[in-house]
Amino acid sequence: MSDNTSVQTHAKTYAVVINGTPHTLDDEIVSYESLGALAFPGHDPAAIFTVAYKNAIAPHGGSGTLVAGESVKVKKKGTSFDVRLTTRS
Repeated sequence: MSDNTSVQTHAKTYAVVINGTPHTLDDEIVSYESLGALAFPGHDPAAIFTVAYKNAIAPHGGSGTLVAGESVKVKKKGTSFDVRLTTRS
């Protein structure tokens, strides 16, 4: 038996922009928590983020906001996110 590396696994990637930086995602659904981790790697686990998105597969023209526990479906190309770290007083 030979190792055939050309076998298709139906893996899709999704090109998104987070805070102006291009990222490639393997899943079409991205969560509030994973966006925080991508935007601010190594952040304080108790951190709170403000997450806004544009050009996603969602109601209201594909724009909106996410809160903890929510997720959104991204397009193959063109979905963008603005993730801001919010500090607690």
